[in-house]
Amino acid sequence: MPAKLLDLGESENLIVVSDVHMRTPDDERSRIFCRFLDRVGRDVACDTLVLLGDIFDFFNARQVFYYRLWKDVLAQIRVLNERGVRVVFVEGNHDYGFEHSPCKYVKDCFYDCGDVILRTKHPAVGEVVLLHSDDVVCPPSYRTFRSLVKSRTFQSVLSPIPGAVTSSLFSRYAKISRAKDDYRPLDSAFLTVCAEQFITRLRDIHSLRPDVCVFGHIHVDLDDCLQNVRFLSGPAWFSRPSFLRLSEQGTVVREWLDSSSVQSDKFKFARR
Repeated sequence: MPAKLLDLGESENLIVVSDVHMRTPDDERSRIFCRFLDRVGRDVACDTLVLLGDIFDFFNARQVFYYRLWKDVLAQIRVLNERGVRVVFVEGNHDYGFEHSPCKYVKDCFYDCGDVILRTKHPAVGEVVLLHSDDVVCPPSYRTFRSLVKSRTFQSVLSPIPGAVTSSLFSRYAKISRAKDDYRPLDSAFLTVCAEQFITRLRDIHSLRPDVCVFGHIHVDLDDCLQNVRFLSGPAWFSRPSFLRLSEQGTVVREWLDSSSVQSDKFKFARR
């Protein structure tokens, strides 16, 4: 898991979005996401918006190309500051360089960002931990690869390559990888073991005993309890656009943005 823990203090109206996987500024997911951003802090009460990874299909925050490509979306995120919404960006396995970016624009867009675990205290729900979870729900061999590509050294080597080239290469790789998902569905028993190990490591490394954990990355509609911890996650936007809302009244609701999207069953941990 990421070594860095970011404590956000208290959040009364917390909204979480993950796995949008916007490919181009004018694709349907991007349009839905921008309409959603326009509601945040207006008709959707929010003091903290967490973008929990893989918001873009690929974004290298150390290259100017991506800021130009996504300038309209980033401008909308910056406006949220004026509405009193702090926006935190957690890197996913498709988002790179935010933590190590020298670009001042990153600091203007986000309250904070990087490859981090988030912690916040909700007055009604309790202690909430949020992370992308690609290095939690994965085989051990992936963690070595991840630590390499997330390193400052690797991203420095990647930076001189033209952004149009990295965008084309990595977006193509993401498309190929996603096409295999039908042949490698998430196994309930595997997720259960990963979550149990995560709870143990979270307590051993960060001394945290959360009431709620929010995962990105796994692309399933999860709301289940394990070892007295409530785990929440949602499907990717290419199946069902949605956001998770933890209100000041203590309600925890996943709100769907597209009623015509494919319905999904609740994912459950394996019962042992």
